Amino acid sequence: MTINKLYAVLAIILGGIISYLAYSMMLETGSVFKFLLIGPVMFCFGVAFLFFSGYPVTLTQGRKREVAPDAFYKLAPKTHKIAWAIAACIGFIVSMLFLKF
Repeated sequence: MTINKLYAVLAIILGGIISYLAYSMMLETGSVFKFLLIGPVMFCFGVAFLFFSGYPVTLTQGRKREVAPDAFYKLAPKTHKIAWAIAACIGFIVSMLFLKF
């Protein structure tokens, strides 16, 4: 397993939890805290990160510091970075729809 996939799964789980909190708060009170709107962005970014994982860094390489911790996104191809940006924009649009709902 690579660090990239681990980060993707963590972003999906955390984004899902935050999105659920924002949605349930919106249903209960009719409003939502602005910082909870990061949930859909994280979820969409995590899904994009599963399919476009960037530069592969294994867990052992990360533990032994053979590769810089930020190498997975600094050395990622441009197409992966573009896909991440598009996914983040889609998540932002979904977040703004939360405000209008």
